[in-house]
Amino acid sequence: MTSRAPDEPVDARSDGFVAFLAATSTLLLGLLVAHQVRPDWFGLATGSRSPAFVPRSGGDGPGDPAAREESAATLAQRIFADSGLSVVHVTKRSSTGFDPSSQEYVTGTGSGLVWDRAGHVVTCAHVFEDASGAVVTLGDGRRLEARLVGIDPDLDLAVVRIDAPAEDLVPIRLGSSDAVRVGMTIFSIGCPYGLGPSLSQGIVSGLGRTLQSTTGVELEGTIQVDVAMHLGSSGGALLDDEARLIGMNAAIYLGSKRQAGVGFALPVDRLIEAVPRLLEAGYRWAPRFGFVTFSDADSAGFLEGVGKTGGAPPAGVVVAEVDRGSPADEAGLLQMQSRLAADGQRSYIVKDIIVGAMGEPVASRADLERILAALEPGAALELTVERRSGTATVRIEPAPRD
Repeated sequence: MTSRAPDEPVDARSDGFVAFLAATSTLLLGLLVAHQVRPDWFGLATGSRSPAFVPRSGGDGPGDPAAREESAATLAQRIFADSGLSVVHVTKRSSTGFDPSSQEYVTGTGSGLVWDRAGHVVTCAHVFEDASGAVVTLGDGRRLEARLVGIDPDLDLAVVRIDAPAEDLVPIRLGSSDAVRVGMTIFSIGCPYGLGPSLSQGIVSGLGRTLQSTTGVELEGTIQVDVAMHLGSSGGALLDDEARLIGMNAAIYLGSKRQAGVGFALPVDRLIEAVPRLLEAGYRWAPRFGFVTFSDADSAGFLEGVGKTGGAPPAGVVVAEVDRGSPADEAGLLQMQSRLAADGQRSYIVKDIIVGAMGEPVASRADLERILAALEPGAALELTVERRSGTATVRIEPAPRD
């Protein structure tokens, strides 16, 4: 061991540094102990302890809720605010027996459109199938008994009336079917599964679709959409981006009951033509002319075949069948004929092609349906047909349908 000589000088700087380290270590150790014992001194908390929440005063900054401005309503919100009260819930009732005093029970559900302030509500005819009564639920929750005013099963239309103050009714805003285009944005309001008015958004998927009514009549020119439709959506509103009615929801594709995306709506123009007659007469006069035409696709195929031999019109509807003894048969309307050759091959001979009715051109079944629907009760149907012998006029006097 080496000792320092008495006369060697002491390094004061080294001793000061050692003293500084010792003091610092003592201070840090003290802080560590204090942190464990009283963490609240340092603004921290452990276990169940938490600092008290102090709410901010309004206007503390742009992040404060009180300082935020309410955002503008979306288009969908404006559509629903404008037309939500124009769509009602329709519940049909059916009697349990033939006794007039027998009880009634709820058997079906659908939607309806407030047509005017007189209390008329338009819906689909199939909603009232086998119904003995109906109840309409307004947007505010009121339930009112409905009386059937008119029905047209062939067009799948029905009109009922409720007794409600005019100021409580909000008629649907009517648009036009002519403005409907594939790909346009649309909105649907209905009462699926008996719920209150519900909104969905989508696009027009296709035009000119064929929809079969409950009576078996094919409705041409319906609108295909991808908006959500479910049980109870029938009779609901199909709206454009200005909250105008362009169609009435009528059906979904049979294979899409568990998957929304393929729905069909009746064009609003059809409602505008038919509803006033239902209000006036209580029913649509359905004349029995006694003939059936092919679909547009089949007619186009036959016209293409006829065109190869010459003399086919550019467009028209081919007469498929004529009931024997019917007014059409008596008037001389000719149905298509078929022949079976010796080799087993069947050929078809087109006889009459309807190219006009009541002085208006007919290029599709939708044209013919529209003209038939506009006929006055008892009026004769005048058809312009193309035959191999040339153009002919066939006048058919109607017979009332059984």
